[in-house]
Amino acid sequence: MILNRLIFPEGNKLEFTVNHKENNEKYEPAQGEKYYISISLPREPFEALMTFTSDDNHFSVLSGIDYGEYVFEIGIKDSSDDRRIILPAVDERGNPLNQLIILRRLKNE
Repeated sequence: MILNRLIFPEGNKLEFTVNHKENNEKYEPAQGEKYYISISLPREPFEALMTFTSDDNHFSVLSGIDYGEYVFEIGIKDSSDDRRIILPAVDERGNPLNQLIILRRLKNE
């Protein structure tokens, strides 16, 4: 069961906002904290191909990711690189929870 899906054409920026609440209030990162997104192929061993960070809950990055399907994890990391996962990429059986789809562009003549 896919919980979150991000879909972008290849070559476009990955641009999205994380709606993160704790105790029914919008979460504000503490000093030294950053949001991160790690992207992996959707199969074992789920090693991050790339990771992007943002000082706030909005991401706008050029990724250079080839077209295809991926899984992603979103979390918060501090200045010591300790990480707290907000949205895990896969469930306990390795099934994707958060899917990133990069759509193929048409070739120019």
